[in-house]
Amino acid sequence: MEKKKTGVQVQSVARAAEILKCFLYTPEMGISEIAAEMDLNKSTVFGLVNTLTRYGYLEQVESNKKYRLGITLFEMGNLVLSRIDVRNEAKELCMPLAEKYPATVHIATHSEGEVIYIDKLDAGTSLISASNVGKRAPMHCTGVGKAMLAYLPESYVDQYLTFPLKKLTPNTITTKQELIRELSEIRSTGIAMDKEEIEDGLCCIAAPVLQKDGEPELAISLSFPYGRIKDVDVAEVKRELLLRTKELSARLGYRG
Repeated sequence: MEKKKTGVQVQSVARAAEILKCFLYTPEMGISEIAAEMDLNKSTVFGLVNTLTRYGYLEQVESNKKYRLGITLFEMGNLVLSRIDVRNEAKELCMPLAEKYPATVHIATHSEGEVIYIDKLDAGTSLISASNVGKRAPMHCTGVGKAMLAYLPESYVDQYLTFPLKKLTPNTITTKQELIRELSEIRSTGIAMDKEEIEDGLCCIAAPVLQKDGEPELAISLSFPYGRIKDVDVAEVKRELLLRTKELSARLGYRG
């Protein structure tokens, strides 16, 4: 069940925003598909889609007349990312990890109870395709997600996570009690682990980058597919990752 949000909303703007969110998981959609997803009549959707298209937020695909996200969103997204200096610093600091270990480095932020991958680094042999840049994933079963949840207020968990949590593998945490216990352990060590919780065969070691107020700006993980984590010294990986995330946190003013 979606958590209720408070505040004044303009209905047409809210509907336009929800239409754009429809394309997060389906790259191309027709008017009828959008109307069904939004539970609105087609004439209302047609007007909203036409307006969004006129301003470049959507564009129509000539071959099938469906719609997809437009170039304006790409331009605006790049402007947002260009202002996230810590992301670029994280890339520079973590590229050696991608080269040293048989792992993929992920840099992620969060929004409304989900992880958003904002960068991905590897040595050119990545076997991980489920974490493409811009893609979302649940927080409760990802290393980066749990690393950030551990440093967010419990009210965030109450607002955006619905229990029992979705079970994606036999190892996925589903209860609030389990999750809170693990988040406490993460705060004591600074490290979060994903032990085949989002995908069978995939293990991650993650740590948060904290802002001045102690809340997470983003999180960084090293992901090891198909048992590759057995080939590395896990304690060493944790130490190296913590060194980098603590350095980034210090640059953001965190003194904890």
